[in-house]
Amino acid sequence: MSKSKLKILHLVPYNPVNPSFGGALRVYHVLKHLLANYDVTIAGFGTKEQEELLVEEFPELKGQTLFIDHRYDGLNRELAKLKTVFMNKSSWRIVTESSEFEEKIDQLFQKEQFDLSISEFPVMEMYSSKHNVKRIVNCHNVEYDNFRRMTIASNPLRRWFYKHQAKIFFHEETHTLNRQDALLVTSERDIQELERTVPDTPKYLVPNGVDTEFFTPKENVTNPHSLVFVGMMQYLPNVDGIEFFLEEVFPLVLEKYPDCKVTIIGKNPPESVTSLKSENVEFTGFVDDTRPYIDKAAVYIVPLRMGGGTRLKVMEAMAMKKAVVSTSIGCEGIDVSHGENILIEDQPKDFANAICTLFENYELRNRLKDNGYKLVHQKYDWKSVCSEIDTAIKHLFSTEHEKPAQAPEQVTIA
Repeated sequence: MSKSKLKILHLVPYNPVNPSFGGALRVYHVLKHLLANYDVTIAGFGTKEQEELLVEEFPELKGQTLFIDHRYDGLNRELAKLKTVFMNKSSWRIVTESSEFEEKIDQLFQKEQFDLSISEFPVMEMYSSKHNVKRIVNCHNVEYDNFRRMTIASNPLRRWFYKHQAKIFFHEETHTLNRQDALLVTSERDIQELERTVPDTPKYLVPNGVDTEFFTPKENVTNPHSLVFVGMMQYLPNVDGIEFFLEEVFPLVLEKYPDCKVTIIGKNPPESVTSLKSENVEFTGFVDDTRPYIDKAAVYIVPLRMGGGTRLKVMEAMAMKKAVVSTSIGCEGIDVSHGENILIEDQPKDFANAICTLFENYELRNRLKDNGYKLVHQKYDWKSVCSEIDTAIKHLFSTEHEKPAQAPEQVTIA
C-alpha cells in the first residue's frame, strides 16, 4: 500500500492550531508530517473558529475535519477531579467522553474506509476501539508514571489524589495500549517502562523535537545575570519546579548576584507562585512569542522535579543557543551530557552554583551553547524526528500483529 493511498484518521483531544504548549506542539508537527505523506482526516474537540484556522493553516484538510465544541477546561475539569474520586475512571477520561463525538465518529467510519487511526494520548483511542482499523497511540508521556511522580506534592490531599489517579490511569492506560498495533513513545525511559507493562505492543521512539527554522539564535542578552523559564503554569510539574526554584535555589543565587532577575513565562500561574513575585522575579503570563524573552536571558533554567516524556523547552532553548541548567528529570529523554551541552544538578545548592558558574565562565557557557545547538540540529529537528512514524506505519502494514485483549494481570503499579 503506497503512502499516498493510506487513509488515516487522526484523533486529537484539542485543536493544535496556534500551538502554545508542549502537547499541542507535538500534535501539530505530527499532523504536519502526516499530511505531507498520507491522506488524513482529523477529528477532535475544538471550536468552529479553531477548525477554520486549522484548514487555513493546512488547506489540504478542507472537507476532512470533524470537530465538536466539547469544553473540558475550567469548571468541567475541576468537577471531573471530584467525580473521579467516586468513579472508576480517570479525570481525563471523564472530561473527554462525549456521546455526541462518539456518534459522529461512528458515522464517519460508516462513510469512510480508514486504514489506520492515530490517537493522540491513550484517552482518544476509545473512539476508534470498536472499529475494524489498525491503531496507533502517540504516547506523549506514560500517564500513570507521570501521576506517580506527582505524589511528591507537598499538599497531603494532592498527594492522595495523584496516587489515586496513578492507579486508575495504570489500569486504563495498560488496557488501552495492550490492544494497539503500535505505540509512538517520546523517550527510552518511557519505552523501558512500557516494556514492563505493555510488553507485546511494538514501540517506536519518536522524541519531541524543535522547529529549528522558527527557534533561531539572535544573542541579544540584555542582562548578563538573567534567567528565563517557559512552561504552562496550569501544569503541576511546572508549578512545583518554579516553587522549588524560587524558594530553595534563587535565594542562593541572589546572595552572590543580587542584581539577578528571573522571568517566568506561562499561562495562568497560580497564586502560590505569583505570591513569590519581587523586583527580581517577573511573571509575564501568556505571551504570543517566547523567543524575545528567551533571547534576552543569559541562562535558561529547567528546575523540574516531576513529569514525564521529554521537554520541548530544553530543545527550544538549545536551538536559540542558550546555556541550560536543568534537573535530571527536566532534561530526561534527551541525549544530553553534563558539562558538554548542558549542566544537570538536582540539589538546590548545586543548581544555584551551576547558574553562578555560567555567569562567570564564558568559555563554558559558549561551549554548552554551541554543543546544544549542534545537538538539536542533528537529532531533534521535527522533520527528522517524525520520520520514525513512517517506519512504524511501514512495519504495521508489512506484518500482521495480534492485539492482546488486556494488560498482563501480574503487573502492578508501585
